[in-house]
Amino acid sequence: MSEKIFIQRLALYLKSGTNLVIDFGVLDPGIPCPQIESLKKALDKPESEETTEEIKEKALEPSNEFIEFKGQREVHVRINEIAAFEVIPLVLTPKEQAKTE
Repeated sequence: MSEKIFIQRLALYLKSGTNLVIDFGVLDPGIPCPQIESLKKALDKPESEETTEEIKEKALEPSNEFIEFKGQREVHVRINEIAAFEVIPLVLTPKEQAKTE
């Protein structure tokens, strides 16, 4: 009998219109991947009350707030470029290879 492989697929939708898809292997599909939890915490930071002038000045400064995803490939995304994201749990069941005798 083949074992099931659990994956959490993170789809990032960036403000530029680019979409990134990152797969994370997990042991338990009910528990979110720690890297996805870090993303949720980073995006959950409350916006500070700023004046229009402060917002314009801040927009001209480069932001160094990145979030890093590590796995089979390493991905760095600037937090302020993320428009939306979704997490899709997947279960893969490998097919058993036919035995040749």
